[in-house]
Order: sequence, then C-alpha cells, then structure tokens
Amino acid sequence: MRFAKPFTVTIAGAALIALPFAGSALADGARPQPAPTAKAPHAEPAQQVRKDDKHKDARRQAISLKVAVNPSRVRAGSSYGVTILVRGLSSGTAVVTSPEGKSYRVSLSDGRATKQLTVPSRTRAGTKTVTVKVGNKTATADFTVVAPKKQERDDRRHDGRK
Repeated sequence: MRFAKPFTVTIAGAALIALPFAGSALADGARPQPAPTAKAPHAEPAQQVRKDDKHKDARRQAISLKVAVNPSRVRAGSSYGVTILVRGLSSGTAVVTSPEGKSYRVSLSDGRATKQLTVPSRTRAGTKTVTVKVGNKTATADFTVVAPKKQERDDRRHDGRK
C-alpha cells in the first residue's frame, strides 16, 4: 500500500487537534483534589506547674493516718484519750469527731496529737466510734462504753445514828 502524499504533523498541529478532546475530558471528569493529609490532634498546652504544687501532690499521696483510743473500755462518765499518728506530715490540724457528733480541732506536732474526751454519763453501753480527719484522709477508732458503777446504797441515817 502506498500513500498518495506524505503526511507530516507538526507539534502545533497536534496540540490543536488534541485540545478539544482534552478540554472536554477535563470538564466532564472530577477535578483532582489535593491528597488528604492526616492531621495530628493538637496537644493541649502544657500547664505550668510550680515546684510547690508538685510537692503538695506528693505529700497528699504519701500521708498515712492512724488513730487509737486508750483505754479501749470506758465507763460512762469517764475520760478517754484519742491518739493520732500521721506519717508524711509533721504539722497541720486534725479534726476529731466524738461519737456524739462534736468536733474538735487539734494541732499536730511532729505528726502526733492527742485529745482527751469524756463519755457523757447517760451514754448507753456499747461500741462507739471516734473519727479523725487530716487533709483528705479519714481514720476511725472504736472503743466500748460500759455502764457506770452503781452507787452503793448507804442505809445509815445521816443524823449520826446507826
């Protein structure tokens, strides 16, 4: 097969022929979008923490509280002692709450404190609880109230006769 005339195509001619096809292809298709990038969540700005705040948090966590009542058996109308031992805190205030609901503030010295309380004379016999709070720590101690001594009846007359 033979061609009648040699066919030459220039670059400009090819561009003119291809332009209508390229334009319609671009118009019909979706436009290319930039590739999505994963955004890292922004970290919250760091809060400035003072050195004092760090130590306060450490002290709060390291505090241990123990409470004891002596004697463990108390007669109605008698006194008893509440002993407080705090580890991790040398000074501060403890709040002692009696079984009757009365609160007393006690100062700690070297992590220790004591408070003398009296059982009301009309208190019924049974187990009672004392509560102590230091900071955010709470501890309790139980003791037993026993009936008061019965007074012996004196049958003697008070006028000196037997």
